[in-house]
Amino acid sequence: MNKPNNFKNLDHLLVGLIPALILPALIMAAILKYYSSFTLEYIIENPMFSPLVNDLKGALLINLGLFFLFYWLKKDKSAKGVLLATLLYGAIYIYYMFFM
Repeated sequence: MNKPNNFKNLDHLLVGLIPALILPALIMAAILKYYSSFTLEYIIENPMFSPLVNDLKGALLINLGLFFLFYWLKKDKSAKGVLLATLLYGAIYIYYMFFM
């Protein structure tokens, strides 16, 4: 039986998961580097007032674009990878807000 190569068709969970994990982190780091004067220690010690929370929400907008791109191209498994990455960032966000 011939099994289709999902990586070649760009319809695999990892094809959506990897860019959806990397791009928001890069965007968030760039935003913090250029627009924030706070140090990393301040951000960790004051989670409710840190710019990291707002920057993370803004950086996750790229995942919305990635999700709709894969959805429009009918790459459902890749779109699920983007959704999984967004849920992972949501779990990190909740942990950061309530337990740090």
